[in-house]
Amino acid sequence: MSITHISSLSQLNGILGESKSKLTVIDFHATWYVASLFCSTRTLHASPLDRCGPCHAIAPKFEALAREYKNVNFLKCDVDQARDVASEYRVTAMPTFIFLKGHTKVDQVRGADARGIEAALRKHSTSSGGTTAFSGKGHTLGGGPAPTDVKGEAKRAVDNAANAASAGLAGIDPQVKVLVGLIGLYVLFWYLG
Repeated sequence: MSITHISSLSQLNGILGESKSKLTVIDFHATWYVASLFCSTRTLHASPLDRCGPCHAIAPKFEALAREYKNVNFLKCDVDQARDVASEYRVTAMPTFIFLKGHTKVDQVRGADARGIEAALRKHSTSSGGTTAFSGKGHTLGGGPAPTDVKGEAKRAVDNAANAASAGLAGIDPQVKVLVGLIGLYVLFWYLG
C-alpha cells in the first residue's frame, strides 16, 4: 500500500472516517526549516542533511512495512506542515508513530525503533499481506485419537512434575545454597538463644 502524506487534521479525519475498523499508522516526522542569511523568512531546504536524522533513518523501513502490510493505512505527517495534527496527538519527539483503529489511539512508538513499530503492527493488524498471526497446524475437536492409557498419562505427568521440582533445586547456584543454609542456621540459633 502506498503512503499518504497528510497536511491537515480535516484530511486525517476524512481518512480515518473511511476506514473505521482498519489500523492506521501515522509517522510524525520533521523536515527542518533553516533560516537564510539573506532573508528574514524561513525557507525550506530539501537537502537530506537538513532532515531529522532518526526520521531519515527510519523512512526506508516505514516504506517497506507499508508494502508488506497491505491491510494497514500508512500516513506521514510533517509536524511543521501540519501542526494541528501533531498537537492533536501531543507529539513532542520525532519520529513518533501513532497507531489508530478508527479515531481511537491503540499504541505509540517514539523514536526510530523498527522492532517496536513491527511489534505494534503485528499486535494490532489482523493480517499482514496474506500471512496469518498463527502459523501452527492447530487442532480441531475430534480431529485426533484420544489417549488410550489415561492412568499412564497421569503417572507420567506426576513423575515429570517431581523431576522438575528436584531439578529446580539441583539447578540453584552453590553460593545461593550456602547463603540459604547460613540464614537457616542464623534463624535456628536465634530461636534457640
